[in-house]
Amino acid sequence: MKTFGITHIGLVREINEDNYFMSKEPIGKLPNLFIIADGMGGHNAGEVASKLAVEGFVNYVKNDSSTETIEGIFIKATQYANNVIYEKAIHTSEMNGMGTTMVACSLIDDILYVINIGDSRLYVIDQALKQVTIDHSYVEELIRVGEITRDESIHHPAKNKITRALGIVHHADPDIYKLRANELTKIFLCSDGLTTMVRDERIFEALSSNIEIREQGNMLVDEAINNGGTDNITLLIIDIKN
Repeated sequence: MKTFGITHIGLVREINEDNYFMSKEPIGKLPNLFIIADGMGGHNAGEVASKLAVEGFVNYVKNDSSTETIEGIFIKATQYANNVIYEKAIHTSEMNGMGTTMVACSLIDDILYVINIGDSRLYVIDQALKQVTIDHSYVEELIRVGEITRDESIHHPAKNKITRALGIVHHADPDIYKLRANELTKIFLCSDGLTTMVRDERIFEALSSNIEIREQGNMLVDEAINNGGTDNITLLIIDIKN
């Protein structure tokens, strides 16, 4: 397994509110762990929320001594991270209302476990690029009911409005996925600062190229910057076969 992670402030934001974590080494009962969080809130609260989400999730997994399933560990780690952010927000006036997206995964034998809340995404590649997670966003709901097309969502004025996040309310409501990974070649996580600037076809083209994954990642960040770079950009590439 080879991995590469990168985060970039972009061209518009004054602060990078994205955070990520990646480890090919065991974290608690997990043989590996990968996380991206994209914060939101006034002042520097988004940066705080995403940092707390990553730290909270990792610390819970490190210290877990239960007999929970992997799905159970993921859900409880997410709820723990949610509570850390929520408590910080309600007791710190300038951080009231802060929150963050989060997507996390672990590859265990031939099974990929994924959890997400918000609109940071996880994709997998076999012979094609496939989006595993479903955005918890206003435009995704409009797409589902047929009010707008996928192409129209790219320029929709409410494209940044998310419908679920960590830290906003007392109880987190993530989605969890479990899929076979024996046919996969790569796993790709990213914040919406990439996906609002770079189309899926271009992501697949970069990730299926023969260059090193570091170059693939840098190519995607460069394209997001060249297309406007209106948000922070974070991505993780996990090359399973190398």
